[in-house]
Amino acid sequence: MRWEIGDEFLCGEEGDLTRGALLREVERRDFVKKAGKLTGGLILAAYLGTLASCGRKKAPVVRRIVPETTAAVPPPGAQADLAVAAGSSAGEITRKAVEAIGGMGSFVKEGDVVVVKPNASFLDGVSAATSTHPDVVGQVVAMCREAGASRVIVTDHCLRGTPEACFGANGIGEAVRKNGGEVIAYGAGDTGHGVDAEIPQGVVMKRTNIYPEVQEADVVITVPKAKHHSSAGLSLGMKNFIGVTTHMSSIHNLDLHRAIADLNTLVRPALTVTDATIILLDNGPGGPGPTKAANTVIASPDIVAADSYACTLFGLSASDVPYIVYGNQAGLGEVDYNKLKIARV
Repeated sequence: MRWEIGDEFLCGEEGDLTRGALLREVERRDFVKKAGKLTGGLILAAYLGTLASCGRKKAPVVRRIVPETTAAVPPPGAQADLAVAAGSSAGEITRKAVEAIGGMGSFVKEGDVVVVKPNASFLDGVSAATSTHPDVVGQVVAMCREAGASRVIVTDHCLRGTPEACFGANGIGEAVRKNGGEVIAYGAGDTGHGVDAEIPQGVVMKRTNIYPEVQEADVVITVPKAKHHSSAGLSLGMKNFIGVTTHMSSIHNLDLHRAIADLNTLVRPALTVTDATIILLDNGPGGPGPTKAANTVIASPDIVAADSYACTLFGLSASDVPYIVYGNQAGLGEVDYNKLKIARV
């Protein structure tokens, strides 16, 4: 089922849980060596239109402390490659982070059609840290409109509840509408709206079915929730794009981490804005699990660097999350964010 804007929305998160699918654990040996209990058994249950969260953990993902970056902070007025904004207002720090890397006008031009991809699949509110904070999404939409975008489409592939209930409960639908955007997204059982696309750089995934809004957009922006994920280790900007495909479960039948990197060579977002205001430390992606108020938003045109930096909030590094390393190898970005100009605002 497909829903379009007005007062009704159709949701879609990151295709990790789908009806009747059994998700297998990927690269378990590497994770066991590096992150102890970071990965675990994955069982996906779904029935009568509601889907269970993948995996269940007994301890949080955080295992060790990663040293704070020593990268030089750009002088005032200098454009950064990656911005880390901290504060209590999710909307304000989102704007500050984007401004520090040149402002939304550096990515969106007059008349552009922009697609924004948040994590929007779960029915929980902000405190559960399963969906992107609505104020982060709303601020991104507002900045796109200010930059001259003709349309700002927010899309996802939902996992729980009805589409309207999902976008209503997590607050993202209202935030999008209030700031001049629209929602065109898809229900959990949808497999019919994708467009077949070849992935020329694909290693394990050569083709996929991708939603046409994403394929036809002038600009794509990923706005993930930073959270634990029981099969991928962490769900961040690159992982977020599984939710733009129609056959989400099939990705889990491949090498998941390489498939995520393959998909990103096709989508290639112009901007990553990572919501780390409250992070889910365990039992992701759907929770419930322990959370931490990190009060942070990360912004960068480099999705690999943004994801690599976000790992540090969990006491991890990119080497603990193979899809980030594969993204670097595929030429999608710089895994060593210390090589970049970092702004802290």
